[in-house]
Amino acid sequence: MISCAIIEDDSISRTMIEGLAEKTNLLTVEGSFASAQEAMPWLNKHQVDLLFLDIEMPGISGIDLLRVLAHKPEVIIVSSKPDYAIDAFEFSVADYLLKPVKDYSRFLHAVNKVAARLSKTNTDTDNHLFVKVDSLLQKLSVEDVLWIEAFGDYVKIQTIEKIHTVYSTLKKLEERLPTDKFLRVHRSFIVNLEKISNIDSTNLEIDKKIIPISENYKEQLLNKIKIL
Repeated sequence: MISCAIIEDDSISRTMIEGLAEKTNLLTVEGSFASAQEAMPWLNKHQVDLLFLDIEMPGISGIDLLRVLAHKPEVIIVSSKPDYAIDAFEFSVADYLLKPVKDYSRFLHAVNKVAARLSKTNTDTDNHLFVKVDSLLQKLSVEDVLWIEAFGDYVKIQTIEKIHTVYSTLKKLEERLPTDKFLRVHRSFIVNLEKISNIDSTNLEIDKKIIPISENYKEQLLNKIKIL
């Protein structure tokens, strides 16, 4: 699934986009906002794959928002005017839809373009992650990650050298990790399969850390590892 947010000051247009997004069965709308000012605090704490973004909005325009976002997701512009297309594509937006957005096939075409771009990005970035540290995005090698633990509204990423505490859910992080190297073994833990030193019936060990194994994940774990 592609996580997305909608920023559109026209309530009718916003509702139409929400309906089309639900119809695709490809998108999960995680936020819907009437202005860039309303969306910015949320976007600073939540990362989504895709923004549906209007250009002309009171206060901060869509273009201004793209200039200041620390994490820039894929973007589909939704505007009543074609005049902003050149400015928009300077930000490498995926597509530009003219309002009112009623044509489902055209909407789906734009979403499929985003899916293709995300697929390529995920392939290119399988060997590293970017985590937000203060106001910076810091690059981490997935080879250095030992395990990841749920911690309330945050997750703790334990690497060889230190712990990184990131505002996210375990589910979102799980979707961004290479499945051949990482596996959820408990509702609160994802582990690097290559770092496991031993396993018993209820726990595994990584770097002297004892991590519980849930019955729900045990069979999948045993199928992933090589047993002689």
